[in-house]
Amino acid sequence: MHEGYKVVSTQEMARVEATGDHESFMREAGTKVALVVIHYIQQHDLPKKVTLLVGKGNNGGDAYAAGLRLLNDGFSVFAYPLYEKVAPLNEKLREVFRKQGGKFTEKIEGVLVDGLLGTGCQGRLEKKLKMLITLVNHSNLPVFSIDIPSGVHGSSGRVEDVAIQATATVTLGLAKMGLFIEEGWKYVGKLYIADFGLSQEKIAEAEAICYLPKKLELPKVCRIRHKYEAGYVVGYAGSTLFRGAAKMAGLAALRSGAGMVRVFHSGDIGDTSPELMTSQWCSTLWKKSLKKAKAVFIGPGLGECSKWLKAHVKECKLPCVFDADALQKEMMYPKGSVLTPHRGEALRLFGLKTAHEEDLFARAIRYCNANRVTLVLKGAPTFIFGPDHKPVIIPRGDPGMATAGSGDVLTGMIAAFFAQGSSSYEAAILAVTLHAIAGEYSAKDQTSYCMTAMNLIERLPSAFKALLHQEEIVPFIA
Repeated sequence: MHEGYKVVSTQEMARVEATGDHESFMREAGTKVALVVIHYIQQHDLPKKVTLLVGKGNNGGDAYAAGLRLLNDGFSVFAYPLYEKVAPLNEKLREVFRKQGGKFTEKIEGVLVDGLLGTGCQGRLEKKLKMLITLVNHSNLPVFSIDIPSGVHGSSGRVEDVAIQATATVTLGLAKMGLFIEEGWKYVGKLYIADFGLSQEKIAEAEAICYLPKKLELPKVCRIRHKYEAGYVVGYAGSTLFRGAAKMAGLAALRSGAGMVRVFHSGDIGDTSPELMTSQWCSTLWKKSLKKAKAVFIGPGLGECSKWLKAHVKECKLPCVFDADALQKEMMYPKGSVLTPHRGEALRLFGLKTAHEEDLFARAIRYCNANRVTLVLKGAPTFIFGPDHKPVIIPRGDPGMATAGSGDVLTGMIAAFFAQGSSSYEAAILAVTLHAIAGEYSAKDQTSYCMTAMNLIERLPSAFKALLHQEEIVPFIA
């Protein structure tokens, strides 16, 4: 289920595509980029005018190949070549483009196709590249990057100077790791994966660093189930200081399919939704509830809870989700648990002050394997680590999700899928994906500025419908 599209280093991609008909690859890649551009122009009712931004390598050749397909479809296509001396295939397709009526320009107009660097970005950019990329970024024109936005390092995701701020990126064959780490994701825009003719044998032999999910299945709904079979979730969350966290986690669990949710809390959390059962902390009632429950979540809005964790976590023999202040360095979590830290909480969990992303990911992999837990590293994008699994990246969501309570909603969702029988890894992948899609719907309704965590819960039905209708998590251009 979770081993979908491979994510590789640029070195691995170069290895697997080293043999084969490179001109055929280039023409097919260009065609797929053109199809994405055509769809965008039609969808937004824009003039059929495209400018190709052409560098000196094969990425520039891909741009000319896209231009050829666009010319064939009746578009007005201009090339803005930055260099006279270019790679052989680039030069060959430039001449084909010229003979087929393509024009050359030093202006940027219409929809832009970024074929400046792709994965060929190494170190600092020369002055004319920096100037053109800056001009493009200030133009407010739609930009479609081929493989990876120019200026982003294909494997590390680092940006030394400037990078194309893409409307969309059409990554070729296999997604590159640099799209998702360090600064990479900031520049990608909407992500597409395009097949350019690489054989299935070559794809199979490629060594993946991570995966992107292809297709996810929701837990089956039995026609005759009762509420306990739908899943009874018990939580310990919320306090007088943080009243909303417990309510949002509990409501999110209900909205994600749990049949019943009881949240224990410390202090006074005020009124709650009538569907949600809440109880002041009571050790006796807690133990009684655990006997009926199928999943547990602990942490949202608790504040300091070290003593409670040491005293009561060992009582949990069920699948558990731990968030916020329940994430502590010295804690031994039950095997099969899901931990949901953001970057800062992950550093605290691992006893680190700072770490580069590669180091943080390596530590997360070791931690999950040693402790037999799943770790959801929340961010843009979110990474999911599990014992004996390659990490999974969820390349969806919206910046407006960076709002108080968003993580509490996710915690409740993971617990709900646990309660419905999903494994820890499956529950995490499902919940993070649906959470991200709900964020996108919320941003369309409210804008990224105005959305709140409650909007995520309100939009969960739309996210569930998207999966039920088998919407692609990452659009694939076959």
